[in-house]
Amino acid sequence: MHKKRLFYTLLILSLVLIFAGCAGKSEKSKEEAKENKESKIETITPGVLTVGSDVAFPPFEFEDEKTQEIVGFDVDLIKEIGKRIGLQVKIQPAAFDTIIQALNAKKFDCVVSAMTITDERKQQVDFSDPYIDSNQSLAVKSGSPIKSIEDLKGRIVGVQRGTTGELKAQEIKEKYGIKEIKSYDDTLMAFEDLKAGRIDAVINDYPVTAYLVKKDPFFEIVAEIPTGEKYGIAVRKDSKALLEAINKALADMKKDGTYEKIYKKWFGNQ
Repeated sequence: MHKKRLFYTLLILSLVLIFAGCAGKSEKSKEEAKENKESKIETITPGVLTVGSDVAFPPFEFEDEKTQEIVGFDVDLIKEIGKRIGLQVKIQPAAFDTIIQALNAKKFDCVVSAMTITDERKQQVDFSDPYIDSNQSLAVKSGSPIKSIEDLKGRIVGVQRGTTGELKAQEIKEKYGIKEIKSYDDTLMAFEDLKAGRIDAVINDYPVTAYLVKKDPFFEIVAEIPTGEKYGIAVRKDSKALLEAINKALADMKKDGTYEKIYKKWFGNQ
């Protein structure tokens, strides 16, 4: 009789503890969800991270032809960061040559657009820790007589306006006798003109050109131009809390393997 009573008493206590534990976990989950939903980071639209991006720069950001959705390495990266800091991500297409001015005018909260960290840009905005390395490249039609930058004498070179590719072209113009530098609103327009024969070559970020060449054998890279560039996420100088949160999310993603997974999706094992 005493043993049976003891058994029932212990059973009831066990059930009470189990239900208390479940309730505790449930309340904790609700609190975590609430914290994620109501991020303490101040943004132009509460709960939303508005991201400026020049969406014609594959594979970093571009419009999928089938779905018309904006996709790419940068897009996946910032969406994962947004998830980790408790903000929904909204991509806002913007022209690259005025994107920093638009950021400082509070059109968006940050810029994720394969943007190279430069001293000039650091005077206007703050950057996250670097998230990818890059050089410049020289692309031509497959079979072109242009085999290196030394062959650019008397040639017309296309670049995207406001980019480090444009700066590099201007830097080497006189040395290599480039006839003309033609600037475009986006990189894809430059490659369209290269295909049409209106220009002779394109100087552009290597990872982007490598992606385009892989997709279209009409083009080839004949030179990688070492520049040692690093891409960063740009924020306004008054967005310290957002910058800290982005850097922490980036570091965590690299540590737990999420960054590598996104990288391999867009670039393979290169």
